[in-house]
Amino acid sequence: MRSSSIAMMSGIMMALALGSAAQAQSADTRIASMPFDECLAIIDEAAQEMDEEPVKLVSTSDMVTVRLSASDGFVTVSCDRSSKRMTLTKSPVPAAAGMTASR
Repeated sequence: MRSSSIAMMSGIMMALALGSAAQAQSADTRIASMPFDECLAIIDEAAQEMDEEPVKLVSTSDMVTVRLSASDGFVTVSCDRSSKRMTLTKSPVPAAAGMTASR
């Protein structure tokens, strides 16, 4: 369900925050240490849960960054092989932009 995507990803962010390897960078960003393959699996799971194909922003052998869209905003997920980190950032759609996150 696309309408609950931010809520679902917020749940993932909260779970990451509970782990000792996670740290808050801002209210809407979480960073967690994890293997690259595990991070990619989380992207796949989130996309399936949300029934939303991720938009690839960066795709190399060492870095993958995707954006998942929903009616209530965007979630950007970055997986970095070299630093073994996952970064999750949730962003609402700016009301002033006069646009929605849905495609």
